[in-house]
Amino acid sequence: MSLLSPDTLSLYITPDRIQAVKTAGLSRRAVEVRQREASVQAADNWQGLIRVVGELVLQTKAQRLHVVLSDKLVRYGCFPWSPELRNADEDMSMAMLNFDDVYGPNTSADWHFALTEGKPGQSRISVAIPKSLFAVLQSNFEQKRPKVESIQTAFTAVLQTHRKWLGSNGWMINLEDGRLTLASWNNDSWKWIYSVHAKVNSPEELLSRIRQEIQLSSTSLKASDPVPIYLHAPAFEHLPFGSLLGVEFVPLKTLDKEAGAKYAFALLGVRP
Repeated sequence: MSLLSPDTLSLYITPDRIQAVKTAGLSRRAVEVRQREASVQAADNWQGLIRVVGELVLQTKAQRLHVVLSDKLVRYGCFPWSPELRNADEDMSMAMLNFDDVYGPNTSADWHFALTEGKPGQSRISVAIPKSLFAVLQSNFEQKRPKVESIQTAFTAVLQTHRKWLGSNGWMINLEDGRLTLASWNNDSWKWIYSVHAKVNSPEELLSRIRQEIQLSSTSLKASDPVPIYLHAPAFEHLPFGSLLGVEFVPLKTLDKEAGAKYAFALLGVRP
């Protein structure tokens, strides 16, 4: 371990398993990959999460800790720009109101909210994490573990990793086992985002589901001006994928040499 590049442990957390990827050195090469089944739920006050994370941290002995949460554990919303909102507190209050409109009165009280970055005039994405789960992550797991330095969701992690390859408009799709998260933006401003249950077992089923989502969104497709759809579907990236008139599919692939490359398999429920 170098003081200039301390070992980092990235935890990829789903409702039924946790994957730990330890990286080392300036190149952040993966030196350990462990996966454990776990019951990650609020019903037991996240005790399954606390126990398994404690064991993984002790086994890997890293100095820094990062967390990526499955899209199954979080909620998303599109947060429109409003010049009437004067500060971050008012932004959060409005995000909570929007959440209540979707999920029911006062449900936002049980969730912790964050907003993606955006320029004035641009819509952003609001991310909601169960407040009790956020508290556990912030507590450093009973003060016996390295401090959690960052908390991301599966969708935002993919977005951050691949942002420089995204155009000024398009769709982005993140596929997990049993969960499909879709978002659309135009002129670098988010238009909508939602996450739905979807059991997809093949590229053909995924293509059919995308076609259905396009119809539901009333998106106009033109062969002369195809809509770019940036697709993160690690379970199928080694298989041939079909085509759709008026759509340009752009696969978002995580290279094997990149730190934490195998996390996608944990989120998909596919054992590497």
